[in-house]
Amino acid sequence: MTPNKHHSTHFETRKLTCLSKRDKSSAGRIDPKAVDVCAVINDREEYYTTSSCAGRCYMYCGDGIKSWHSVENSQVQEEADEADNGGTTAGFFRRFRVNHDLVRFPRRFFDLTTIESDPSGGGDPIPQIGQFDQLGNNAQFAAKLQENSHQSTGPVWLRFEPFILHVMCRSMKSASVLMNLARPSFKNVGLTSWNDNVSERRNELKSSSKNDNEQLKGGGPRYLVSIVGDEGLDTPLSLPASPDRGLFYDPRDEASVKNAEWLAQLVNERHTRNWKKIDRFVQAIRSLDDNPVDASTIEGADTFALHQTDDSLKSAREATGLPIPRSFDVVGDVVILNSLPEGDRETQRMVGEWITGRNKAWKICIARVNNLATSDRCPGEGGYVQLAGHHRNPIVTSHYEYGIKAVIDLEHCFFSPRMAPERLRLSQSVARGERVLVIFAGVGMEALQISARTEAKSVLAVEKNSAAVECLRRARRMLERNKTATCPGGGEVAAQKLQIEEGDVLEILPTLEEDSFDRIVAPRPKEGVADGDLGTGDAGKQFLRVMLPLLKSRGECHWYDFAADHELPHCERTRNTIQSVCDEIGLGNVEVIHVAKVGSVAKRQFRAPHAGVISHQSAPVNLNAATVAS
Repeated sequence: MTPNKHHSTHFETRKLTCLSKRDKSSAGRIDPKAVDVCAVINDREEYYTTSSCAGRCYMYCGDGIKSWHSVENSQVQEEADEADNGGTTAGFFRRFRVNHDLVRFPRRFFDLTTIESDPSGGGDPIPQIGQFDQLGNNAQFAAKLQENSHQSTGPVWLRFEPFILHVMCRSMKSASVLMNLARPSFKNVGLTSWNDNVSERRNELKSSSKNDNEQLKGGGPRYLVSIVGDEGLDTPLSLPASPDRGLFYDPRDEASVKNAEWLAQLVNERHTRNWKKIDRFVQAIRSLDDNPVDASTIEGADTFALHQTDDSLKSAREATGLPIPRSFDVVGDVVILNSLPEGDRETQRMVGEWITGRNKAWKICIARVNNLATSDRCPGEGGYVQLAGHHRNPIVTSHYEYGIKAVIDLEHCFFSPRMAPERLRLSQSVARGERVLVIFAGVGMEALQISARTEAKSVLAVEKNSAAVECLRRARRMLERNKTATCPGGGEVAAQKLQIEEGDVLEILPTLEEDSFDRIVAPRPKEGVADGDLGTGDAGKQFLRVMLPLLKSRGECHWYDFAADHELPHCERTRNTIQSVCDEIGLGNVEVIHVAKVGSVAKRQFRAPHAGVISHQSAPVNLNAATVAS
């Protein structure tokens, strides 16, 4: 095996391990405004993100250093001893009213007299469980500090921190390309660390008396790119002698109301500029073609890409004399061709055997001969012709995705492995303690990922296809024994919080309590071949009417619609459809926070997820929507 192949294997292993981990931040999720940029980067073969922040503002007291270190404070030291921290205390740094969004209620947010009674101030909701998990052994002590967080002298400061992103790159060339794409938007871009000569380092460690082999775990070169924005702000809001009386805004002084609005303007302008820079960076990454930046570090001599380039496809066909397909899908141990290869049955058998011979994990090769025209979007009995491998009936397999296993009946259920990056993006959006509803759940890979990889409080999956429901129930039983589940409590807890309802969503959803879910995932079914921009059907309004009332105020909905290429990226038709339903049922405005193209369902037709926030009357509503392909 060539060194490049070793490098590729190590990089893929590290990427899979990193992306499979549970988010241990205080919110338990990626910031909503950073989800898009992380998704487009992780979707590429040569990159993966290790940490991110979309930009935030907050108030703080203390020295402004966010680290745990010793301080001379007898009261804090006494509490630290009680918490059994070995005499090491937290640095005098306490944050209030962290907010990753615009300041929408300035008088509430900048009122220093209500920090204890109103700790969020209209900013980010404060997690009720696990908010100190990311602090490890200091979690107990941090909780004690939080109990009397404002009982301290010293001024209160306002800080705005801009966008920050760390990306691991496969090669120096891919790192250079990423930095060139980022520099037009962000000034602070560079390599924070790189190690491209692992063999020399290994020899150094062998000759050293110190056992540092852990540094080489995973193997292969490492190139870490750091991208940091420049929209910073640090300003005092009060004086040391009167920390609860604002320098600019005091609720007891009506004349200072305009000052609160001015402070909000300072913060919101930075948020807006920051987000525009992120959007430009995302568009720059999307401008790259689908081929890897440095393909020589990815493909080895015995690999066969699932999506061949013209040259590699031509070489494979010339070497074998067979009509090798340009692309195919792999679900579990089954290779799926979208259509029968050209030629007679013997030629088709040879194509199937050649493909399965490329990877010993691929046991059978099948080709689809029916369209996905049913309401369940599955080919049905006789919808596949088996080309190679031992005969299998029914065609059922187990499919792994980021360490989580789903059971799939390929003849009677719809499943697309190409949606894996979207499912990763989705699970990274789920915050700690959320109640999640997944409708049109199918075999349940979205529900399984959210249950196993996040700290969601509960996940309810609704599906009417009995074959898909049986697959999901089998997968839940396997989840109980899954040792790779990263949620607290492991697979057993993940399986307990996943509930399954079999039936029509139009009948089940009206029986559920309104305002009870923090997040709804809805990959709506396609209503015939003319669904989408051609305007037939009701564009899913019947589902929106029963689904949206279940969202809590400021809850997020991931609505997957179908759109033509000319509608992307704004998808005004879909936005108008959702807004019209919100107006009809009295939910207020929709704030779309994410729109993406996640696959093709036909020529120039795509499935697009729209992610957004939907609020009840007085509060805005978040809509996380995307156009996604089946």
